[in-house]
Amino acid sequence: MNSHFIQEASETCFNGCCSSPFSSHSMSEKQEELEFSVITTGTSFLTRETKFTSQESLPRLRTSFYDLITAFPDYLQTNQADHLRSTEYENLSSSSHVFGQQQPLFSYSQFREISESESDLNHSLFTLFCKQVSFGKELLLFKEESRFQSRMRKRITSFMNLEESEYHMILTQDRSSAFKIVAELYSFKTNPNLLTVYNYEDEAVEEMIRISEKKGVKPESAEFSWPSTEILSEKLKRRITRSKRRGSKRGLFVFPLQSLVTGAAYSYSWMSLAHENNWHVLLDTSALGSKDMETLGLSLFQPDFLICSFTEVLGQDDPSGFGCLFIKKSSSTALSEEPTNPANLMAVKAEPSWKWKTEYPEQNDEITPVDHEDHKVASTSGSEIVEIESSSEQDKAMIEFRGLDHADSLGLILISRRSKSLTLWLLRALRTLQHPGYHQTEMPLVKIYGPKTKPSRGPSISFNIFDWQGEKVDPLMVERLAERENIGLRCAYLHKIRIGNKRRSEEAMSLRLSVVSVRLGGFMTNFEDVFKVWEFVSRFLDADFVEKEKWRKKALEKNK
Repeated sequence: MNSHFIQEASETCFNGCCSSPFSSHSMSEKQEELEFSVITTGTSFLTRETKFTSQESLPRLRTSFYDLITAFPDYLQTNQADHLRSTEYENLSSSSHVFGQQQPLFSYSQFREISESESDLNHSLFTLFCKQVSFGKELLLFKEESRFQSRMRKRITSFMNLEESEYHMILTQDRSSAFKIVAELYSFKTNPNLLTVYNYEDEAVEEMIRISEKKGVKPESAEFSWPSTEILSEKLKRRITRSKRRGSKRGLFVFPLQSLVTGAAYSYSWMSLAHENNWHVLLDTSALGSKDMETLGLSLFQPDFLICSFTEVLGQDDPSGFGCLFIKKSSSTALSEEPTNPANLMAVKAEPSWKWKTEYPEQNDEITPVDHEDHKVASTSGSEIVEIESSSEQDKAMIEFRGLDHADSLGLILISRRSKSLTLWLLRALRTLQHPGYHQTEMPLVKIYGPKTKPSRGPSISFNIFDWQGEKVDPLMVERLAERENIGLRCAYLHKIRIGNKRRSEEAMSLRLSVVSVRLGGFMTNFEDVFKVWEFVSRFLDADFVEKEKWRKKALEKNK
């Protein structure tokens, strides 16, 4: 859905004096009536009373878009993002990886500009060369940083709203590697506490917990309410302040600001409270939007460690990206322990691809081709070199990080407005799906977990799908079916959820629940992406569709 579409919509007269710009498309009488109602009355049709009982009964894409801009008129002010998507990220129309992917460094159009053939589009344009080290100082004082990596480090540090004079940046293979480095080097011997704040199972955090346990630490976690999945504040406050009251040693507080699965948002003040009680704070920004770091006011909430991740270009087949670990220079002494597993300490050097070096050998004449197998090289999605200039001093690559530039040009307000509009609309749309009248009571197709309509919520939504008999559809099956349709849903697991008496823990129980999760955080996500999710989920209203897939799953399991 491009900017021309939004422009047409914004110019449509909503008092009925103008015809719809989409009137040339064929519509059923019911759909035509619904679209006319939305346009002429300016009232959203996604009310609590609205129910759709089959995929065929859903309004068309364009009718639904009118509903979006009726309910959230500010969305029309974000057409700059649609223009960028159509001109710089045209690959997203056929990709599911726009959902939940990290901020890109570069745009797809850059990729095309320097790729000579379609086959080149499947290759990375920079490589991470990994070298095992033995001590944390070797990571902080890594001497083999390339000119390319130096420019990348400076640009990312600026984008993250951090000061080079205050933070070291360590490039890592991925987000999980950054967590491993902190877990291996953190001084748990003198600061023997680990407190995490995640309402879902996160592989990187679980690995940190395993490493800390090997060092004799007994990790603790925040607990969360049901079904809002928000922090049980009094319990977390007691855990944070307990160490200071008892005079015990401090530890590491690992905090994400938002849930990557449910969208629950947490107050910045938790970081301040942790610092006041002598904890080191690790801020995980993986759930934040492209420009959310500008809201932090890092002069007030300066984390000791910060982990973020990026990808090369949105929509790639491998969206895993690479990681960055920022270490506050005044806190670097806290990463001084001898690692239990030195294999987790990998110094990473980023270099443009061999293809680029062959074309511009003067830029990297100190680097020779490397056999990836022999040197344990880990590759990741690459970068684009868009302009080469020569100087009397030395040849320099003028690297344009167009993906970061695009996020900067759109700005925090526009990106947030767009994300919130799409997220809140999808939440409302999912609640309109209901099984036909097999029961006297309502039988909704979808049950949503986490905050419902809070404006402060994040762009992630977690839910489960139930068949007409009330039986939960396996989230793994939903993920596989969505992948087959090129739609970015994933299975995740909520945990540390407390159900029962909040005051008497012996009468409460901890819940672990598999869910379907979708994240709309990509700054290039548009309404068509969101509509596809709604349309896909509505297919489960068809009992035959669900049963067919259950039998298919059983047959596959039997043949294993």
